[in-house]
Amino acid sequence: MRTKAPYLTILAIVLGLCGASWGQKKATNPNPANGTADVAMPLFRWTAGSTAMLHDVYIGKTRELGSADLVGARQPLAMFYYVAGLEPGVTYYWRVDEIEKDGVTIITGDVWTFITQALTAYYPDPADGATTVPPAVVLKWWPGRGATQHHVYFSDNRDAVSQAAAGADKGLLPLVETTFQPGSLQEATTYYWRVDELVSGAVQAGPVWTFTTWTTVDDFESYTDKEGSRIYETWLDGLTNSTGSLVGYMTAPFAEQTTIHGGLQSMPLDYNNLAKPFYSEAEQEFSPAQDWTAGGTEALVLYVQGKGVDFDVVNAGTPPTIDAKVDDVWAQASVQYIKTKVDGADLTGPADCSGQFRVLYDAAYLYVLVDVNDEALIQDSDPGQGWLDDRIEVFIDGDNSKDPAQDGKNDYQYCFRWNHGVVEVPVEWYRSPTSLAGVQYAVVTTGSGYRIEIKLPWATMIGGPARAGRLIGIDVMIDDDDDGGDRDSQIAWYLTGGDPHRPNMWGTALLADAAAPPADRLYVTIQDSSNKIATVVNPDAQILKATNWVEWKIPLSSFTGVNLTKIKKMSIGVGDKANPAAGRKGVLYIDDISLVKP
Repeated sequence: MRTKAPYLTILAIVLGLCGASWGQKKATNPNPANGTADVAMPLFRWTAGSTAMLHDVYIGKTRELGSADLVGARQPLAMFYYVAGLEPGVTYYWRVDEIEKDGVTIITGDVWTFITQALTAYYPDPADGATTVPPAVVLKWWPGRGATQHHVYFSDNRDAVSQAAAGADKGLLPLVETTFQPGSLQEATTYYWRVDELVSGAVQAGPVWTFTTWTTVDDFESYTDKEGSRIYETWLDGLTNSTGSLVGYMTAPFAEQTTIHGGLQSMPLDYNNLAKPFYSEAEQEFSPAQDWTAGGTEALVLYVQGKGVDFDVVNAGTPPTIDAKVDDVWAQASVQYIKTKVDGADLTGPADCSGQFRVLYDAAYLYVLVDVNDEALIQDSDPGQGWLDDRIEVFIDGDNSKDPAQDGKNDYQYCFRWNHGVVEVPVEWYRSPTSLAGVQYAVVTTGSGYRIEIKLPWATMIGGPARAGRLIGIDVMIDDDDDGGDRDSQIAWYLTGGDPHRPNMWGTALLADAAAPPADRLYVTIQDSSNKIATVVNPDAQILKATNWVEWKIPLSSFTGVNLTKIKKMSIGVGDKANPAAGRKGVLYIDDISLVKP
């Protein structure tokens, strides 16, 4: 096995000592890291841009850093000590602009932020003034500088807290305990709290913080797997209302217990708008009817996380010729970019290793076209160790089951090596060479690397023909070997890190007709005891694809014409019930539906 050229190793060491970043002209890797909340020392460090000679350092209290915030001009090192010092408990912003060797060219850096450690307790959770707080909240904070103990005060009376009254005194906590559980609180009620820090025998009184609890409509915590208390027995779905929805899972646990906003459970809602009636709803009836204005609440809040498709795979119509040429038929396929490093050394730039791919399908085959940028093509390892050389890896989850490990049924890993334009048979596969029947591919060398065109049979992957509406899991990765021996880097389209052989880490694609369906919309409908109905539609179609929890706050005044004191039914839907048209399919998670004060 060969080693890297000695001069490259020496260069890497020298650049590392100088704080240089291969191929990246901007300053990177800030220290303190972006978002740090307990900075005490005014020492700033970063990784210099690869061609930087000097550095301009800006520090200020607003994100818009100007000339007045230039505190270190033309610094020779990737390090700066701010002699003026930092004020405690303040949010700061900083930036490093790189000066090129001509002394004129400036590479403007990104703006980073941090919070200095305060003298008092700070950074409360819930945030001061929060109004979307569950009654079972746990209070948290960051300790003040030099604190040895925390004295907690809590009450629904501001004066009691501000005056440290006996009724609000919750006692002393050791330094390591920076949380307090006030117990089960009243809904739609405002509370006050403060934390005093004991520092060298003295008391640093903290500010009075406040929050307001919500009124729970459904937090999904009460559902169990026992008949009569299952989630789909309260939230009725398409099996009852004849829409495209499915609430809960087919086997226990029926509620979602991993993707949660608060507590231990959320509601999984599958929607399928590919067929009539072209909308999907989950609905719950309230008995007796609910007063949504009690306690002064003025808005409905629900938390949403999506699991929608990442891209559509269009029906090819005319199959492409498998010759590694870009036929006209590929023009209808969207381009997906392969650029996220998941293993190995940092890349020097797009020419070192990057790529893109397109996907088409018909009833018999899945077609994949991959273009790879690679300035050094290497293939010197034994065929059984193909991962050490330049190659691509295509991962397919035939039923999009997103299992935590390959299921031995329809999860696949096909690997295709760059090999000077000569087709290797058989290609590698993660499980069994017998399942390579019908696989075809071609590879050509290009001016910037290589291109591979692939045809994968549905008969192997799903046991029969594919039709529009099927969801598949997919990822495409590139292995890069720059100098022989071990693989240097691996990049992916979807994976961000970890084990690539886990289908739940891959992206999702929808097999669609040539004309992609319009984006569906999320909506909420409420009905009062007089059967008057009002619907509010979320304006952002992308909420269905949100990979993090999104708070959707709807003013109750938006539900016009409905008696808000007598709500008997709530529906959560995807689609356009008023003007139904073919849409998509996907999964939503819903949690912590509540009513809040302004």
